[in-house]
Amino acid sequence: MKRFLAFAFIILCCACEKNGPDQGYVFNDSYYISAKEKHGLERAAGEHFVIIKKKDTTGVIGRLQTEGFTVTTEPYEWIYYTSEEYKADELSKCVAFTVQGNQKALNVPDAVYTNHLYRNESGDIVGKTNTFLIKFTKNQRDAQLVKIKEYAKEYRLLILGDASSEYFRLACTDKSSGNCVEMANWFVEVAGFKAAEPEFPETSIDIETDNQQQ
Repeated sequence: MKRFLAFAFIILCCACEKNGPDQGYVFNDSYYISAKEKHGLERAAGEHFVIIKKKDTTGVIGRLQTEGFTVTTEPYEWIYYTSEEYKADELSKCVAFTVQGNQKALNVPDAVYTNHLYRNESGDIVGKTNTFLIKFTKNQRDAQLVKIKEYAKEYRLLILGDASSEYFRLACTDKSSGNCVEMANWFVEVAGFKAAEPEFPETSIDIETDNQQQ
């Protein structure tokens, strides 16, 4: 009986080791990884970035203002560059804007994406994006693309497609397991990709052809 229990315990442990790629991993957005180095981020108190459907603009803005939030940038068109293969209805006809609400908790039930804005190590506000880039390892593109698609499904990420010959672009929504900073870190620290980082304007990723959003 003892031998059976010991054997069962070993089998259970082996099974647990294979129970998902991020077992025990804690998503973290206090830094992002660029050029193999961690760069510190601090959440900007009360500052938020929001993406919503254009048709919901008036209702969402009005509700946020009633709740005491101040819209700090006027809503502007938020365009995603995707191929037909990866076209997603969730990303069509969107607008983005920023709001400030001191320490108020932001709750936008019908939002496509909401997240904190950040201060980088220079004290600049960054974070006006929900996308991140992943770099393929040379000669492993096809195999890694298969894994990216699997992870995208598991972590509820939206695939936007190639950003260049070396980089692939993904988007987060409020349904995703993490925000764009957290998920970029996960792809490096857990999934083992060479490089991945959020598409901040200050990104050090130098890609050949980049269709950055506004």
